[in-house]
Amino acid sequence: MHLYYLEMWPEIKRLLANMGDYPYDLYVTMVAENSQIAEDIRAFHQNSTIWVVENRGYDIGPFIDFLHHIDLNQYDLIMKLHTKNQNRGVDTHINQYVFNRKLWFKTLIGALIGSKKVFKRNIKEFVKYPELGMTGSKYLIASDSECSKNVQCQVEKILDELGYPQTSVKFVAGTMFMCRSKLLKLFKEHYSLQDFAPTDGKIKDETLAHTLERVLGCVIVANRFKIKGFDENLPHSSRLLFKNMGRFVYQHKVTNSKYELIKVFKLPVYHRRIL
Repeated sequence: MHLYYLEMWPEIKRLLANMGDYPYDLYVTMVAENSQIAEDIRAFHQNSTIWVVENRGYDIGPFIDFLHHIDLNQYDLIMKLHTKNQNRGVDTHINQYVFNRKLWFKTLIGALIGSKKVFKRNIKEFVKYPELGMTGSKYLIASDSECSKNVQCQVEKILDELGYPQTSVKFVAGTMFMCRSKLLKLFKEHYSLQDFAPTDGKIKDETLAHTLERVLGCVIVANRFKIKGFDENLPHSSRLLFKNMGRFVYQHKVTNSKYELIKVFKLPVYHRRIL
């Protein structure tokens, strides 16, 4: 877990409790020392390792650094979690759904440890289906080329460098997932934290971190494993449904071409250029 937003630890701790007595090691990266939270993490889970990393590569850079701290052969599964800015921000469109930051975070983490039932199901699916390589929220498993158009060239370049043929891009948008540990060895061998530029929150795409977010999924698919989501978290499903129904009824947005646009029942009723 990359714990960038420290104030989110209580919420994540509550969700981690849904893993119950399942045996696991908890690794936590932070970008600054915080003895109080570190103490609380160790009190919550005895098998915890905590260290400070440079703020590079958003949540992907620290994840790569984590891979260098462990022996992947000791684990069957790796679960990657991280915090997410909870301010409103700009809505993101994925798989015809609309996510604000809070809903995006809750959907991502809810699919993994949102309840004891969800967590147990994920484990059972990995045991039952040897071809399953990665699981995340079914609402956020993205394969639409529109989701990767800004980094497609970089993705293709990295896949070529790693020795993989070009493949369709399929990934968990938001990089919270559970996957088979053996499929991560390639990333440990080829990357380190220093490969990533210092994180700049104003940059939302086209960095190495955003590219590897896609490549993680591409490598799963290229190795003939599947990426699936098994979450049936009905409150989130209903929220997504109603949010998108609301968007169907009324939309007010600024387009990429700098036009203010209002739609009612998908029909434009107001349109003006922003100077």
